[in-house]
Amino acid sequence: MSNLQNKSEILIDAAKLLHDKNWYPAVAHGAYYCCYQLSKHIWLHKMGKSQQDLDRLCNASKSGSHEVLINEVRNYIRESNKANCDSHMRDYNSQILQLKKLRVKADYYDEVFDSSESNNAILLSDKIITILKKYQ
Repeated sequence: MSNLQNKSEILIDAAKLLHDKNWYPAVAHGAYYCCYQLSKHIWLHKMGKSQQDLDRLCNASKSGSHEVLINEVRNYIRESNKANCDSHMRDYNSQILQLKKLRVKADYYDEVFDSSESNNAILLSDKIITILKKYQ
């Protein structure tokens, strides 16, 4: 197990614990980053890429590392030719972008982040993790 896989597992467990304690705004952060770290594990260990490769793509595209990594992992899933990869690719992309929006709302906006949104963050994360584990 890579350090990123281990961190990913810790973060989803932490997100669920925070939800159970009604600390809803903190949930989306862990739920999102557990998926980001699992995506980064795929980038490094399955796609055989490096942090420098990611940095170069970010500089070339003038995009942030999250956007680039999500797009690259999405493409990796699509190009894998595994059963249901097109569906997995669409679901991964849609769900991680929804989760990212929840994380941004919870982290940056002066708005209530309630139990429903917290629960949605966990559900999205669980779905994303299920997809990513098929490609790790």
